[in-house]
Amino acid sequence: MNLHHPGVVNLECMFETPERVFVVMEKLHGDMLEMILSSEKGRLPEHITKFLITQILVALRHLHFKNIVHCDLKPENVLLASADPFPQVKLCDFGFARIIGEKSFRRSVVGTPAYLAPEVLRNKGYNRSLDMWSVGVIIYVSLSGTFPFNEDEDIHDQIQNAAFMYPPNPWKEISHEDVDLYNIIPISWGA
Repeated sequence: MNLHHPGVVNLECMFETPERVFVVMEKLHGDMLEMILSSEKGRLPEHITKFLITQILVALRHLHFKNIVHCDLKPENVLLASADPFPQVKLCDFGFARIIGEKSFRRSVVGTPAYLAPEVLRNKGYNRSLDMWSVGVIIYVSLSGTFPFNEDEDIHDQIQNAAFMYPPNPWKEISHEDVDLYNIIPISWGA
């Protein structure tokens, strides 16, 4: 299956020895998590977040059109093609990816706990909605520099109850438009 797309990391070649398999990908310049953590406030400005998220959504549209669900979308798996302030992003790490048709569902638990959708934790089956939930968490992390969950409470309960935190710092500085976008993504995609 050909996944060639500007928003998906390019596989240059693969080779193996009796002990190892080597995967050679295009050279890139860090990931979105590094960009967030190294930014001046430890979070990204809204205009940069919108720029990056738009590219992630375009890449996901390409994957979902081919019935591929990433299943482990997180800032560490969003690579940057350059060190520019507005870089091209490329999705990587398809180790948990699944082929799931539009009306099909999977039940196996895959992915990183903080980015898992409620339907995965409830064992109700998931489809492309898993990736969209993860995009919502990425938006939150990018805009705030923190996770939307209280670390003192069970993360699985908070995800299943959609119990997100909006502390005044930094959320009072973030536009209502972006807070609404963050809130609507999981709802509009079946979470």
